[in-house]
Amino acid sequence: MAEIWDVYDENANRTGRVMERGVPRSGDYMLCVHIYLYTPDGKFLVQKRAMNKESHPGEWDVTGGAVLSGEESIDGAIRETQEEIGIKIDRSELFFAGRFKKKKNFTDIYFVKKKFDLSDCLLQKEEVDEVKLVGYDEMLELALNSRRRDQEYIGILKGAFEKIQGRV
Repeated sequence: MAEIWDVYDENANRTGRVMERGVPRSGDYMLCVHIYLYTPDGKFLVQKRAMNKESHPGEWDVTGGAVLSGEESIDGAIRETQEEIGIKIDRSELFFAGRFKKKKNFTDIYFVKKKFDLSDCLLQKEEVDEVKLVGYDEMLELALNSRRRDQEYIGILKGAFEKIQGRV
């Protein structure tokens, strides 16, 4: 069954239209989520994307994906985390770091502090080949160089990390 996504305008408002999984047409946007899951001792979970993925196969990244039609981004973050890595999170655990606008999508960025072990992860084979825990510096290096995230995106990450540092 194909994923159905809501179509958003340039101001991140739902248009009332939907699209099937793919690339939004000109002037349309989709909504995505990135989830930075970290342990109480400050290690971040990163996942190696499955080799059969259309985009960025085999690359290390954080948990994330598209928000389904009718979902709010926070619900998409909860669902994607459960689906991809088998870790259940609660709304109250999510810290909204910010929204980043790209050419065809908006990405809502969340941080989640959670006590878990890698052995707790149940990987969705179609999405994830493996997971590991890394420190903040390695996670930021991955975002900057491996995934070449925009400076505005990196600014959101750094700002969120400063806010959560006392919670780590």
